[in-house]
Amino acid sequence: MLSYVIPVLAIVLLGAWLRRMRGVPDGLFPAMEWFSFYVAFPALLFVGAARLKLSAADALDLSLAALLPTLLLTAVVLLALRAAPQLSGPSRSSVVQGAVRPSSYFGLAVAALLFPPETTTMVMLALAICLPVVNVIAVVALAWWGSGDASARGIALALARNPIILSTLAGLLFNLSGLPLPVPLAAALDILADAALALGLLCVGGGLQFRRDHLRPVLLGATSALKLLALPLLAVLVCRWLDASASVTTAACFYAALPTASNAYIMARQMGGDAPLMASLVTWQTLFAAATVPLVMQLPRWLG
Repeated sequence: MLSYVIPVLAIVLLGAWLRRMRGVPDGLFPAMEWFSFYVAFPALLFVGAARLKLSAADALDLSLAALLPTLLLTAVVLLALRAAPQLSGPSRSSVVQGAVRPSSYFGLAVAALLFPPETTTMVMLALAICLPVVNVIAVVALAWWGSGDASARGIALALARNPIILSTLAGLLFNLSGLPLPVPLAAALDILADAALALGLLCVGGGLQFRRDHLRPVLLGATSALKLLALPLLAVLVCRWLDASASVTTAACFYAALPTASNAYIMARQMGGDAPLMASLVTWQTLFAAATVPLVMQLPRWLG
């Protein structure tokens, strides 16, 4: 697995270098992020979900294996924050985001390289299932501890317009219809899907921030350990409790092992969270993941 993760990390670091290189147009990365989020990744998700062959039992197991660990870890983080009264409200919101939000770009790009199509699509499905939940958790934390104001209507609209959720649901509905995917459409979507992987990783790299004044070792280490180590362990334990299939266990463990989302920094900045702490969490978790993902993907075998 390490032989796949190293090239992924190389592309991420290439994105970080390009973002800082003279001569690169200022609008390049915003344009790539927009195209990836609204066009390329939705194509990847739609075609994957449309081709998915998943039993009802596996779908239920995957839903529980992805959601239960996230909710359990959120509860643990909230209890731990009560024992840290010296921590500011904005920092608390960033800790919550850093502990539970997954990087869709990183996850989809790496999964497509590591796993067979069935498992990759399960990772996509886990993202589609959990994204509404983790986004609500993040927005509520920022509304409570930050300076932002998030209404229930605003949260619902943001989730209803999320292209990752919409494209996955559309693909699943097409799958359930039993209709064949037209060959020209499938070929066009596959071309866009191939573009999504490289663009997504470059965008992750472009969002990395290496500034020493943002480092807070204790918060950074504790939050990263919860996200990159504790959450995958919980996911595998839940899968063992459910007696889930090997493919469901792999997908749930990988989903849980993803570093925190790069757009968590943008949300923290816009809604009054601790943006510098969030930038550090995004940057270092992405780099740590090169070592932790291969490690935690051995958990199903070790705990078998």
